[in-house]
Formats: sequence, structure tokens, C-alpha cells
Amino acid sequence: MVGDRHASDNGADAPPAPRRRAADRLTIYRPAWIAAAAGLVLSLLAAYAVARWEHRIAQVEFEAAATAETLAMSHGIRDYISRLETLRTLFESANEDITRGEFEIFSKRLFENHHGVVRIHWIPRVRGRERLEFEAAAAADGIPNFSIKAYDDQQTRARAPDSDEYLPIFYSTDPKTSPVYGMDLASDPMRRATLARARDADLVTTLTLRAHGVGTSAARNVVIIVPVYVKGTSRGTVTDRRRNLAGYVSGVFDLAAVLQSIRDTRAATSALNASISTHAPEVPSAVDVARPDQATPPAAARATASLTSPLRWTGELPVGDGHWSVVMTSRAETPLSSRFPRALIVLTIGLIITTFVFIYLNVAGRNAARLQQAHLRVLELAQTDALTGLANRACFLGRLDEILRDARAGRFSVLMLDLDRFKNVNDSLGHAAGDNLLREVAQRLKAGLRDSDLLARLGGDEFAIIQIAGDDQHADAATLATRVTELLAAPFVLHHRRVEVGASIGIAMAPEHGRDPQDLLRRADVALYRSKAAGRNCFTFFNPAMAAEMEAQNTLEGDLREAIAKHQFELHYQPVYDIATNRPCGAEALLRWRHPTAGLIPPDRFIPLAEATGLIVPLGEWALGQACRDAAAWPDDLKVAVNLSPVQFKQKDLFGVICAALLDSGLAPHRLEIEITESVLLERGPDNLAFTQELKEIGVSLALDDFGTGYSSLSYLTMFPFDKIKIDKSFIRDLGSSAHCGAIVTSILTLARGLDISVTAEGIETAEQLALLRQLGANFAQGYLLGKPMPVTELDDHFRKPQVLAQVAAA
Repeated sequence: MVGDRHASDNGADAPPAPRRRAADRLTIYRPAWIAAAAGLVLSLLAAYAVARWEHRIAQVEFEAAATAETLAMSHGIRDYISRLETLRTLFESANEDITRGEFEIFSKRLFENHHGVVRIHWIPRVRGRERLEFEAAAAADGIPNFSIKAYDDQQTRARAPDSDEYLPIFYSTDPKTSPVYGMDLASDPMRRATLARARDADLVTTLTLRAHGVGTSAARNVVIIVPVYVKGTSRGTVTDRRRNLAGYVSGVFDLAAVLQSIRDTRAATSALNASISTHAPEVPSAVDVARPDQATPPAAARATASLTSPLRWTGELPVGDGHWSVVMTSRAETPLSSRFPRALIVLTIGLIITTFVFIYLNVAGRNAARLQQAHLRVLELAQTDALTGLANRACFLGRLDEILRDARAGRFSVLMLDLDRFKNVNDSLGHAAGDNLLREVAQRLKAGLRDSDLLARLGGDEFAIIQIAGDDQHADAATLATRVTELLAAPFVLHHRRVEVGASIGIAMAPEHGRDPQDLLRRADVALYRSKAAGRNCFTFFNPAMAAEMEAQNTLEGDLREAIAKHQFELHYQPVYDIATNRPCGAEALLRWRHPTAGLIPPDRFIPLAEATGLIVPLGEWALGQACRDAAAWPDDLKVAVNLSPVQFKQKDLFGVICAALLDSGLAPHRLEIEITESVLLERGPDNLAFTQELKEIGVSLALDDFGTGYSSLSYLTMFPFDKIKIDKSFIRDLGSSAHCGAIVTSILTLARGLDISVTAEGIETAEQLALLRQLGANFAQGYLLGKPMPVTELDDHFRKPQVLAQVAAA
């Protein structure tokens, strides 16, 4: 930094004069450019809003026209179908058989002036015994060489084989020389299925297929089929309809011609193009299944242009039991297309106004911009942190004192925050990376604050915020603290490496927690310390009890150091039973502190403090050695289980400490069981794996403690050589009453059996729990039902109590 300052003073690194003048001009004209950009954006937004409005109007008009057009086509198609149904009525109401001449005359009159009709058929139901008589009658009626013919794979017309029933085309509007006469529709699977649907459901069915018997035409036609039943018979059930079927009336229509005729007849609007695809309800795999047809002219080029139109509407035309998909598009040259004249007018006016404002600000803002630059520079030098550009400690304290002296000042909150794991960044990546991290933290914090809030860097990795409170001071502070923790919890990228830090926050509120600047800062710092003790990456509000608790914590830390020096700790043991044999198999060592004045202090009060201060390392070494010495005096079939703290795992010589404890006590390695929690495995993965493998090599057993309450990654069970899983007592407690706990315990036991890992159930307090665990297949049991933690002198007597063994056996 000193070298940089000297270079600047000497002018060696000063930018050239033209470049400096260009930067000055940019600063002077910045308000004008901002106004121009804002005017341009507003003009574009206004024009866009008007264009959206115009587009919506065009869209509404277009959809209304498209809906009306589709409805007109639907009515037109329905007219064709109704005429086929009228023809059916002719067959069902006649007292005598309809002759061929009557059929042709009636069909012609029905579809007179209706374009797109290819042919109309009468398809009677002919039973096998009636075939010869039927063929003879057709020949006598003037159909040359009439016979019932069948479709085959090549779509030829060979004579149909013998069958119980035929559905041949007998009457048709085609000339009598047409090859369609005698075609048995029942011989084609697709046509037979369509006819069966019409017969069984008594409805109009459709079939889209390549036409047959029309020379070499490749046109694809739509066949509409209407069932006809014997006059005066019942058709209430499927059985009735199948028994009383007389035949079918069928119409073959040219799809394009029909739709064009409908549109022409009903004066369809020329502003719309219609693209229509045909679909059948059930389309078997056949060579003549139709592909989508473009049913509306004009030519392909115009249809392609229509498809690219921004206005598009999709609907359906129901036809019998099938449907047609309709896509309507507007033509670009029609009134229904989207045009934006009003939007262009609004944009032009906005650009003109923006130009005048830009010119005015350029002229009027030059001197004001220079004065503002000078003023800001002075403030920066006096009150800005050089590294981050935030307010510095002096500015923060001055602002805090100013607010407190103002008689009109209301409520406000002071938030002090400290980066978690910042020291690790400096140690691993260097101080330059730490400086970059502080700059990025400052940028994120500024982005998450209001203009009325003051953000400052007090020094190091410590930041502070003054927040002017709203109606709910507590809620406002909590909301801000939550936003800050979320902002800083996201990863940072420094020197191409991903870094995660987080923040701990302490909050003091004025006037509730005082009106003296130093008191507020101190109390916010006390709350910050509580957040760090609570696990970091969280926030805590100050309350008066914290000061007393901190004092008590400091006192307890001093007592803890003294207790280690004076050997005030002792081990209690909780027995573990083998469920299969009902015999004790070992005990778990549990640490206790016998305070000279406070009595026996439970571990949950001093273990976290010991881990936070590092005192757990000597304390854990003593506990490990003492447990091995006590267990060496037990019978050879009893193990001792010792818990290891995550802090101990960070010690590089932990393996040597365990080996020394075994050697000094004479305890066989296979009688020692080391219990670790899942949190231990999250850090230093390869080192932890190597450490556990070393323990396995010398014969020490490994148990995964409190399984299911931490991260519970199944990869731990396959990666690390665990011998045992210990199910946490929170699942055992509700085992008999909670189905969820029962499912979890069952799943853990099933998983353990699959991995050949034994399971210990902790926290057993009732005989019902023990019986259920025995039934589920747990290996070992531990809990108050079988024995509370006790001094080593009482453990041997406990194992010899007959009532304990009887209780285990009876469960």
C-alpha cells in the first residue's frame, strides 16, 4: 500500500490527461444519461403496454371470429350427418324393402346442392346361409358379376370366403359397374371395428381412410356410418342391438370439398385461414389410415404464412364419435391481424420528450455534478472504510451518538455481525482472498438493506448495522437478521474456489436495552457471542439474563479447568444386554463431574463448554484411559463403549492415544468399542476413513451413535467399517405409540441386517419396548429398564441381580 501511494504522488501511475477528462465528462453527464435511459425505458414500457392492449383487442376479435367460423363448420357437418340419419329413417320406417331406385332417388334429393359427396351406400346385414340368394338377387337387379368380395393385404377384391355374416355394399350412388358393389366391410379389421362401434352404441361413427374404387385417385375421404335396425324391434341393450341390426347407411365424403362448401355457403370470413386435421377415435395399424389433411385453400405458401401469424386459435369439430382438430390463423393483410399504430405514436412522443430532458440536464447539471463530486470525495476520506467502501467505525459511532442525542429519535436496533470461519479463509487462501471476501460481503449486505439503514465495517470481519424501526421493532430486526444470514450463507467464489462462511448476529434494541452508545454496542456483542455459542449462522436478541449467563459461563469455565487439574471427574457405566442370550455384554462409559459445591453436574452442561474451549481433549484422553483400566478388571466377555468428541477427531495423534490407553490398561482391543456421531464424518473424510480402518486393523470395534438424528447418509454405512448402529432413544421412546417411529426402527433394523451390522437400541424404559424390539430383531438393548448409569463399583453387583436377568427374559 505504501508503494502504491508513493507511485501516485510521483505521478508515475496517474492516468493520461485525455483519459482523466473523459472520465470527468462521464461523471458530469451521468444524470443526463440516466434520465435518457429512464425516459427510453419508460417510453418502451408505455409503448409495450399500448401494444399489449392493441394485441389483446385483436386477439379477442380474432378468437370470436374463429369460434364463429368453427361453429358454422360444425353446424354444416351436422347437416350432412342429419341427412344420413334421414336416410336411415327411410329404411327403418318402410313396410316393404326399399328398392335400388328408391334409394338412389332419395339419396340424390337428400344431398342435392351438397358438395363433397363421393357416394352413399346401403350396407345390409347378410347371413351366411343367405349369401347365394343375395348374390342372385343383386345380379337380377342389374349389377353385373355381383359377388361378395373381401379385402386382403394388397387391398384387392377377391371373392370373400365363407362366413356366418357379411356386410357387403349393396346399394350405392356409384354406377352399377363400380367395383365397390359387393365389398364386404366386415372383412377389413378397421372397417369392422368402426361398424361394431356404431352397432353396439347406436351412434354415428367416422372413419378416415384412402378411398377405394375411384380410379387412381389418392384422395383421402371421411366415411360416416349410421346403424340401421329392423323396424319395430328393441335396441335398448347391446344384445338387442346386435340381434336386431338390419345394416348400415354409409356416406363417403371428400373432406376438403365438404369443408370448403360449408365455408362458402355460410360466407366464411376471408380474414381467417383454417388448418384442419382429421382423427378417428380408434386408429388401428393399417396402411390406409389417413394423415392430417389441409382442408382449406389457398396454396401451401399462403398456409405457411398463416401458421407464422401471431394470432392463432385451436379448437375441435366433433363428428360422430371422432373429432377434427381446427387451427385458425389470421392473414397478415386483414383487419384481424395485430397492428400497433397507437403504440408507435406513444413511443415517438416519449422519445421526443426524453431528448428534450436529456439536453436540459446536460446543460444544467454540469456544475452541480462537479460540486457533488467534490463533496462526496471529502465524505469518503473522512467516514469511509478504505477496503469495502462502507462507513467506518468513526462514522458508525458518530451516527449512533447523533441518533441517541436527537430528542425526536424513535426506536432503532443495532445489529452486530461477525463472519463465521473467516479465519479459515485467511489461513488457507491468504489475506488477499480475505480482503476480496470482505468486499463481496459488503456488496451483498448493501444490496439487502434499505436506504435508511446504516451499514459499517468496524474492523476485521466485524460489521454493524443501525436499523430505524417500524411499527414492530422486534419483527423488523428479526426480518433483517434473517435476510442477512441468507445473503451470507450463499457460497462465494474466491480464486476459483468455492467458499462458505455465514454470519453470527447479535441484536440490541434502543431504548429497550439502553440509550448509551457503548452499552448498546456491548449488549449487541453479548448477543453476538450467544449466537456463536448456539452453532453460528444465526441471530440472537439481547436480554438481561445473558450478561448473568455469560458471567456464570466464565465462572464455569474456570471451574472446569480447575476440575481437570484436581481430577474431579468420574465415569459411570450403563449396562448393555444381548437380547438373544438375555445376558450382559458390556457397558457404555459416561462422563460425570462431581463439583465440590454444586454436586454432580450432568454432561450436557459442561461437555459443550469443554468442546468450545478445547478442554475436551485432555478430558477425553483421561476418560478413555480410565474406561480401559476399569474394563480390564471385568470378565473377558464384557466390552466397554467410549464416546469420542468431534474435537478429539481433529487431533492427529488420536490413534496413538487409543493404542496407549489399551497398552497401559492391558485391555484387549476387541473389548473396546469406539462410538462416533455422524457429524464427525462430515469433515476430513479421507483422514477419518483411514483412522477408522486403522482401528479395525488392531481389533477395535466401531459404532455409529445416535443413528437417524443427524445427516443419516447411507453412504456412511458402506464407506466406514462400522460394526454396530445405535438407534437414538428418541425413536425408542415413541416406539409403541407412533407408527412413524415403528417404521423408522423397522427400516433401520432391515438395513442393518442387509449390511451385516448389529444394532443397539438405546433408551429402553418399558418391557413393552423391549419385547417389541426383540420381535423386530434388535441385537442389543440399553436403557433405564435394564439399568441406569452407575459407578463402576455398583456395576458388578447389578449384573449379578437375578431380577434384571428375569426382566430381560420375560420381555
